[in-house]
Amino acid sequence: MAEALIFHYREQRAFLNRCNPLAKVASVLILLIPLARAPYKLALILLLPLVVLSLTQRLPLRRYGKELTFFFFMAVIIAITEYLATRSPLGTLAACLRFLAIILCGMLLADSTAPDDLARSLGSVLSKIPFVDGWAIASSIELTISMVPLIFDVTNQVTTARKARMERNRHPIRNLTSLGESIFTLLLDRAEELAWALDARSFDPSRARRALPYSAPDFWLTIGTVSLVILTLPFVL
Repeated sequence: MAEALIFHYREQRAFLNRCNPLAKVASVLILLIPLARAPYKLALILLLPLVVLSLTQRLPLRRYGKELTFFFFMAVIIAITEYLATRSPLGTLAACLRFLAIILCGMLLADSTAPDDLARSLGSVLSKIPFVDGWAIASSIELTISMVPLIFDVTNQVTTARKARMERNRHPIRNLTSLGESIFTLLLDRAEELAWALDARSFDPSRARRALPYSAPDFWLTIGTVSLVILTLPFVL
């Protein structure tokens, strides 16, 4: 089975895939309001619906091994620094749960939302603001989001090539520097290829696109998120 890479869009008929990208972005922003200051019990309550959505979305977490290892070390660093600053085990647990919830939100959003669909939804709203080139802003966001999975692709390609050549790790610092240079160089090459492809297609960032419609899943997602935040907000204030 081919290895899945994190923060990549997967086309399927899951609940989140049928939601409008704008509804999903709004739900994430709304959820971040209580999550920013949530204690460990509230952070756990807010995390549970995200776990349920990840099950309905069928996130291939087991196949995200390499990428999840990076976030595991980030969680360890957050736990160490939080504990040294507060000396509170519960505060440390809350910080790790909040970090996990934020990462899971990003994974669900990226897994269920194509960058082009997100640009079409955001551009149709931003273009209504006077003196704002909404479609150009949406196109910039689309290209930025498209670069995130490209970074993981390049990193995976470089590390796989090094393992195939059986390079030895005798000098960790030198090896890490060489790895970073290889990733950065290949990433620049991929970005240049992307720029050429856009020029070949006469890409115009300000060109208006057809907006995506709203449906029943958008209503239930928004209502569920707002209801959850309203119920948990008194525990934060």
